[in-house]
Amino acid sequence: MFKKTLIFLCIILIFPTFAYSGDFTKVSSFHYSVTENGNFQLRITTKYMKDGKIKEKKYSRPVTPDDTKKMDGWDDKSKAIVEVITDDKVSADFAIEKQEPTGVGIEEIISYDRTIDELGRISVRRIVRIYDDGKEVSKKYHRSWIMPGQDPSGEDVISRALAQKFHTPEVIAEYRALLAELND
Repeated sequence: MFKKTLIFLCIILIFPTFAYSGDFTKVSSFHYSVTENGNFQLRITTKYMKDGKIKEKKYSRPVTPDDTKKMDGWDDKSKAIVEVITDDKVSADFAIEKQEPTGVGIEEIISYDRTIDELGRISVRRIVRIYDDGKEVSKKYHRSWIMPGQDPSGEDVISRALAQKFHTPEVIAEYRALLAELND
């Protein structure tokens, strides 16, 4: 059932779809993310727009592949993201980097989740949790971005690997051309 639903969604939404009703426009696209546990998630984003401005944005429930080695019916970008996060070196480095609370004393645990947009920008959300004897007492977020062409060397393992995969010379050139066009 899941696979049939995903294939249907891919066929319908492989390219952004548009629906018009009066002054409103409905635009659907994929939203790619990697969770703080290093898992891939795909959501359908639906934007309801009026006069070129987003009036509402909705996300579907996240879906993940049942088996990352068998991704028939998934789009190429989903497959590429999974290829990055399941790479042996990335997985090993992530296991070293990942922090888990011990349940003893006061601890600060830092994790990250990420999204990759259609321009190649990677949004990195840093999550800082404070634990007191295993009980979470604080949770704060900080968002940063890795733009195409930006050096990702100071980022977490998965964010750095995603930037290395997706920030190709072509993506960097397209992004810089878009910025130049917006600044003119």
